[in-house]
Amino acid sequence: MTATTAPRPRATPRHTTPVATAHFARRRRDTFVVSLLAICIVTPLRAQSAQPFSLQLAALFTTIRASTSGSSVAGAGFEPQLRFNRVLASEKYGALSAGLGGQYTVHTKVQDKLTITGVFLEPRWVPATNFTRVFPYLSARLSLLHVSGDFQFAEGGSSTGSGLGAGGGVAVRLTRTVNLDAGVQLVQQRFGKIGTVTFRPFATYTAKIGATFGFPP
Repeated sequence: MTATTAPRPRATPRHTTPVATAHFARRRRDTFVVSLLAICIVTPLRAQSAQPFSLQLAALFTTIRASTSGSSVAGAGFEPQLRFNRVLASEKYGALSAGLGGQYTVHTKVQDKLTITGVFLEPRWVPATNFTRVFPYLSARLSLLHVSGDFQFAEGGSSTGSGLGAGGGVAVRLTRTVNLDAGVQLVQQRFGKIGTVTFRPFATYTAKIGATFGFPP
């Protein structure tokens, strides 16, 4: 007598309901939106640094004009500044940072010499873009200045002054903590009188190029 094997019951196929499908689609959509917002917020921050603070060291080039000569005298120097990179950040409007620093330039013409020192406040706005390594920015500058002069045919001395201007630049991300930074600003400056040498209010430029180091790493 031949034994017979009972047939195995067939597995019931699983059917995805419209409710489950819609729920899964919503979860994927929400995950995508959250990821996109995170990218948009982080990208502007990297324009200055991925870290909350940064130290910028830059070579500085500018000019000064005395009314006695009427000509501009170019000078060079340096400026360090401490930047606060997360003042404000928005996925729609970009990022706002602020820097507090000092400047030092020396201007010479024949045997005349002017030395400018000062402190400044420099806010920057980086618009929201799709760039990941290059970040353009707009900047403003408010400075309190001190100028000292040593002249060949006039009495030397010193006086105080101020500067107010605006401009722009670009930051290039080299590593996670280091950016290359270059910018130009148009600045209106004014100084007091040094002996017989007077300084009328004049417009000049400040150009700089340097590196920004973010911290803590």
